[in-house]
Amino acid sequence: MEKIPLVTVEGVCLTYHEPTAETKAIDHLSFHIGRGEFVSIVGPSGCGKTSILSMLAGLMAPSEGSIRIRSTKRPGYMLQHDHLLDWRTIEGNIMLALEVKHIATEENCAYALRLLDTYGLSEFRYHYPRQLSGGMRQKVALIRTLAASPELLLLDEPFSALDYQTRLRIADEIHTILRAEGKTAVLVTHDIAEAISMSDRVLVFSNRPATLKTEHRILLSCNDATPLERRNSPEFKDYFDMIWKELDSYET
Repeated sequence: MEKIPLVTVEGVCLTYHEPTAETKAIDHLSFHIGRGEFVSIVGPSGCGKTSILSMLAGLMAPSEGSIRIRSTKRPGYMLQHDHLLDWRTIEGNIMLALEVKHIATEENCAYALRLLDTYGLSEFRYHYPRQLSGGMRQKVALIRTLAASPELLLLDEPFSALDYQTRLRIADEIHTILRAEGKTAVLVTHDIAEAISMSDRVLVFSNRPATLKTEHRILLSCNDATPLERRNSPEFKDYFDMIWKELDSYET
């Protein structure tokens, strides 16, 4: 991992201005993310986790502090819902991302089709979203995001709309894809087990206004295994209990 991080968040504050009041959502938040790292963010509901992703994506600016992403490409953003267009085929949905960004070159389109083939979706390229399961739709959404070759992936609870069994399987598959493609990822989730099983580090946010309270580097005896296999590591429960107690203390 490079000494110079891909992402540097330094002293970031975010205040929402309303006609009758100001609400501070984030208070002097600082952290960094190295290239190739998978980092998860957990915290109480409404503490500003999604606001951080929005700022990393460039959709909003911090009120104070700075965010630096050392990349020439915009981050890819994957949401809870896939937002596939029902009237476009799977291939058409993936190519749309390239069209909107005006980068639908022959090389980029070939790369997108190669992603479909590599990750087992090429036979569905002429299907429509309604013909696919929820898990397959999320894989399509990921490939659509990857088609633009972002270095940084922002994942805002992308598995929460899936049933539990599908959620575990798709988390495994998406984690494998991101590792294979050498991507850096930031995952926002309410699921502690999901965060531990997928991540190199877990950042725990406080109640609003959010600050970084603790940071856990996840070192498991089966660190290189899939997320599902990592859940069986003997150290897994210790990490879960630590993070659970931290979050529980913010709720009480």
